[in-house]
This record gives sequence, structure tokens and C-alpha cells, in this order.
Amino acid sequence: MKRLLSLLVILTLVFAMLPTFPASAQDDPIMKRLVEYNNNLPKGYGLISVDDLNVLLVEKKPIVLLDVREPAEFEAGHIAGSIHIPIRELAKNLNLLPDLNAEIIVVCKGGARAALGMAGLQILGYKNVKTLKGGFDAWVGEDLPVTKEVVAQTPGTAPAVDETLLKALDGVLSALNKGFDLIAPKDFAAELAESAPLLIDLRTDAEWSKGYIDGAQHIAIEVLMANVDKLPADKSAKIVVYCGSGYRGGMAKIMLGMMGYTNVHNIAGGLNGWSKAGLPLVGVPVAAFDFDAYATEYLKALPDTFGAMRVPDVAKELEVANNGITLVDVRTADEYMEGHIAGAINIPLNDLTKNLNLLPNLDANIIIYCGSGHRSAVAMAGLQLLGYKKVRSMLSGTTAWKGANLPLTEEAVTVAAGTAPTFNPDLFKLVDAYITNIPKGYNAVKPADLNIALAEQKPVLIDVRGESEIAKGYIEGATFIGLRDLISKANQLPTDKAAPIYIYDNPTHRSSIAMVLLGLRGYTNVKVLGGGFGAWEKAGLPVKK
Repeated sequence: MKRLLSLLVILTLVFAMLPTFPASAQDDPIMKRLVEYNNNLPKGYGLISVDDLNVLLVEKKPIVLLDVREPAEFEAGHIAGSIHIPIRELAKNLNLLPDLNAEIIVVCKGGARAALGMAGLQILGYKNVKTLKGGFDAWVGEDLPVTKEVVAQTPGTAPAVDETLLKALDGVLSALNKGFDLIAPKDFAAELAESAPLLIDLRTDAEWSKGYIDGAQHIAIEVLMANVDKLPADKSAKIVVYCGSGYRGGMAKIMLGMMGYTNVHNIAGGLNGWSKAGLPLVGVPVAAFDFDAYATEYLKALPDTFGAMRVPDVAKELEVANNGITLVDVRTADEYMEGHIAGAINIPLNDLTKNLNLLPNLDANIIIYCGSGHRSAVAMAGLQLLGYKKVRSMLSGTTAWKGANLPLTEEAVTVAAGTAPTFNPDLFKLVDAYITNIPKGYNAVKPADLNIALAEQKPVLIDVRGESEIAKGYIEGATFIGLRDLISKANQLPTDKAAPIYIYDNPTHRSSIAMVLLGLRGYTNVKVLGGGFGAWEKAGLPVKK
């Protein structure tokens, strides 16, 4: 008895989980058949590709090609051997088709009418009906043969099908409007702005989760008949359905039509057509920003100079270009007032991302300098990553400028604030946080201090120079990772983001860029060798070759 009770409980739970249908579905032959059909939709929604159809034809498999286009379309060209029955006349001409077990491939221009014909025949009891994906257009697109020769169609005896179902199907097909009840995406978008008909998204949960048309109700086609309670009581109410590309929409159109709904439309091309028309979706998941991929492309696109300019070149370009260059001094306000290059505006490095409205557009010619070339390289990298296309940094800064006996001025330059460009919010958040929080000293160390750190801390030391430079000498213990390979060879970096890392090049420029990139990747203890390898040699510290 206990086993019997347990079995009854299990069966009760199982049946409770099955889709429920209206009581009328048990008595109404149309509803009963639609429920049965809905529970056994064809695999892949009954689509067959052009390639697979061509194989069947080449192998001379016994198939029936049913072309449901209009007479003018059929006469202009069709697949050889096709039977022609326009879609509106299909239900009245079953005597032109073989038995219920025949393999039938339904063809129209693009696939929408074929899906209507396929679903209707399947509901009537035809067991092996498919739709040519992409229709006749796809066939022609593959340069496959067509003909204008019409094959004589000899009527036979129509298979025995349920007359009630046949009458309902004929009512749907014969009432199709001029456009076969398809609605163009842009036309429906305009309609949505004025009214809001019931809009049903027939796609799967996975498809729905990637975005849908605003206002849509999600009822996957597999459970359409289990959700008839969500349909309007008024059978003349307008219903618009869509799927991925239109085929499931056609199947649903037939099912709803046979239930008595007389105003059902299918969005042409489905969501693919909607997106192709440039129309918006809602519920689109925001992809996580992939900084490594972005940084890899950034490094790949850097010029051979890595954006560095020598003092004579800056002076010459300023003289020639005059006002065509935006010159930015990223030193502190005190440093700027002690003397700066004429025409330069002052935006201290830590304030840079908060004052991008002082810079021109992303295409402007911008030259940045500081005292030694380190801060300017950091600023350059930050702006380049944000999307500024022509930003360069002056090597060795005002130290080299004064060393070349070039003049400085104390006359401050002010500019009117404009509107900052729009940036990728995830990227801007990273760059802004890094630039704003660079500590005093800007993470640059003197050669003597690096020498002590190497002896005491045993940090990771990275040389970002090229092979020819390294051949002339390097600091013992260095790991060689060229700047362009910094992200692709990140497996050579510590997994501990707090581990001490020192970077050098010659002079300080590439190492500054590398420091920024590692900082944006989350490394919190990255420093550069001020003055680079040249400063190390000048300090008389040991060099390996």
C-alpha cells in the first residue's frame, strides 16, 4: 500500500509539471490537433538548406518540390520538377500532392510563405514536409540551375485528412493579404509608436535573453498552445509575432489562424530583419569590457616611435604648425608658473581626465610634455587609450628643452572649456581612476633606489626595449618583454597583483606606457626607472651583456 501511495504521489507531481491546456482543447478537434502538433514540432523547425536539397536532387531521391509562389514568379523561373500551387490555393489542391508520407520540400521566394505551407500540411497530417531555408532566392544565390519549363500537373486523389482541419487551414491561407500577412520591420516600428498590438516573441529563452523588441511578450513557440490564456478573447484583435528569421513566425501564424484569430501578422525576416533595419532592441546584455584585448590592439597600432618626440622635432613642428597644435604641460601649477613653453596650457597629470573638456576633439594634434618625459608619456598613453588619435609626448621634457637653449615663458595660457568627447564608460572608469590616483613621485625611482630594491626585494624587473638595444647591455635579472608583447606575454608576470614590478627602457617612455597598462590591469605596485637604462649606466651601476 505504501508503494502504491508513493507511486500516486510521483505521478501527481509529474502530471502537475506538464503543460496545461484549456478544457476546450479536449473537445475541439482543431485545438486538440494544434496541441498535438505543438508538442511535436519538427526538428530544426523543418528547415532544409540549399546544399542539402541539392544533394537530394543530385542523388535523385524521391522528393516533391512544392513551389507556393504566385504564377508570375513561378513562370519567371523555378527549380526543375517543381509542382506549382500558390499558397492561397494550397488547401484546395491537395489532389496535386502525393500521399501523407511523401517527402515534400516547400519553396517560396525567401521562406516565409513556405513556412506557412509546411506548417499547414504538417497539421493536416503530412509527415515529412520541410521548408527550403532562404527560399528560391537562396537557390539562385548559389548559382544553381533554374528552368522556365512547366511540368504538367495531373490531379490525383487527395489524401484523407480531417475536413474540419482542412476547412480551418483553407480559411487562413485563402485570406492572406497581398503581402501574405508579413509586416516590414520599419512599418511595424512606426506602428508601435502609435499603438501597441499584442507582440509575441516566439524564440527560445536563450535567444530572448540576448535582446528583444520593446513591448514584446515572450512565449516560445514550443509552448504556444500552453499559453492560449494569454491571447486576446477578441479573435479579431491584432497580433504580431516574430522569431529569429521568420520561419517560426509563419508556423505560429498558421496555428493562431486555425484557432480563429483573423488579424495575425509576422515580422518579415524576424529579429534578424528588425536588426538589419537598424531598429533597437531592449534587454541586450552588456558585454564585459575586455581590457586585455583592447590593450593588445592598442599596442599593435602604436607607431615605431611609440608616440615619442625629440625636442628639436617638437620645436620645429611648433614653429611650422603654430596654432594647429594643442600643447599641454602636465606638470603641477607651480612648475608651470616657473616657466613653460609658449602657448602651452596647463593640466596637471592627476587632473587630466577631469579636464578633457579643455582639449579639442579626438582627431586633434596634441603634444604633451612634463619635466622629464615620464608624466607626459603616462598622459599620452591614457589619452591614446581613450581614443585620441594624434597624441605624442616630448622625450626628457623641459630638462631637454632648456638643455637645447630653447626659451620658456611665464605667460599663462587659458582656454575656454568645451564639451568632452564620449568614451567607453568601462574604459574611462579604469583610466580615470588610474590617472587621478598616481601618487606623488609618479611611481618613478632613481637608479640607486632601484639597485637597493633589486638587492633587498628581489622584484620582477622588466626590460621593454628591443633586441638590438638589449644586446648593448641590460640590468642583471631582467625579464625581456618588448612593449608590444606586454599583454600577450602576461603569463610571465606575477599572479599577485600587489607584487613589486620595476620597468625600464631608454629613456623613460616605453616603460611609462607599460606602467599605465599594468596599472589598468590591476597591478598596484609598478614603478619605472627614471631616466631609463642610460641613467643606470651614468650612475656607474653594473651592466650585463
